[in-house]
Amino acid sequence: MNLLSKRLRILFTNNSQLIVKGIKSGFDNLGHKTLVMEGKYQLWDKSKEVQFLLFKETIEKFRPDLVFSECFADYAEELFVFTKEHGIPHFFWSIEDTPHTHWIGDHWSNFADYIFTTTAECLPNYWCKGKQAEIMLFGCNPDFHKSVEVDISNEITLVANNYDRRFSQTKNFILPLIDHYDISIFGNEWWIDPTKEVNLINYPNVYKGYASYEALPSLYSASKIVLGQNLDGDSITQTSMRPFEVLGIGGGILISPYTKAQEYLFNDHAYLPKTLNEMIEMINEVLNMTDEQRKTKACKAQKYVYKYHNYNLRAEQVINAYFGNH
Repeated sequence: MNLLSKRLRILFTNNSQLIVKGIKSGFDNLGHKTLVMEGKYQLWDKSKEVQFLLFKETIEKFRPDLVFSECFADYAEELFVFTKEHGIPHFFWSIEDTPHTHWIGDHWSNFADYIFTTTAECLPNYWCKGKQAEIMLFGCNPDFHKSVEVDISNEITLVANNYDRRFSQTKNFILPLIDHYDISIFGNEWWIDPTKEVNLINYPNVYKGYASYEALPSLYSASKIVLGQNLDGDSITQTSMRPFEVLGIGGGILISPYTKAQEYLFNDHAYLPKTLNEMIEMINEVLNMTDEQRKTKACKAQKYVYKYHNYNLRAEQVINAYFGNH
């Protein structure tokens, strides 16, 4: 039997939407059996001791060939120790790497058998530690990230949490637009803390509250423009999840402050302004398009990410790494 045709049992230790609506779908589509630790087996809200007991029970019941983790801060190191003792490969996806900060991956790479990172500049760090590592980007799930039939009700939509490390980007590109356009902003940390340097306390009509992940297709389909935000502008590969999802849904046109990675990954399928003036020009260009013109551009972008950035391809990467180590 061709090893690559073997159906694997894959256990996901985190139940984030990145897993549940994202990469898990790729394994399912390829015919593998998957299980996500969720419900009473959810780990992120438990103590490390309870995490280990739940994990051990799940391993004994599900008997996975591979464990796949996208770790959080209080994740129990004992989970990696247990899989190593039992000969079960444990792969780690480091999604918060940047060339400068957020080196949570540096810690977890000490335990993982194989590391995937969204940031090319971090690979030498893992290789120098004697670890096997490769780039694996975010992607889209065509069964979920797709347009839905809704009326266009928003000119411009932003779905993003108000992280401190985005303040500069928000001040330079987002806040100056509020007084001039019809903008709806969704996400955490915009409203409840008036001491934050950047907030929407003075713009109650702009802030629309938290948007669930399940609402993204309808939100983006109902918008002419979707704004993007990123944590780092220096990497050639690192972006947020959002551009893959926006382009995959194929609703509003993506306008996102320029980064090298977005230019490299999405070519001309996204508008990438380098200055506020450029952003205003691009917004006006898109708003002046007809619905049909916007739809044509959005469909072209959707086809592109469906072809080159779908989660079937990401799952194949993981499977190839698994058999390359067996």
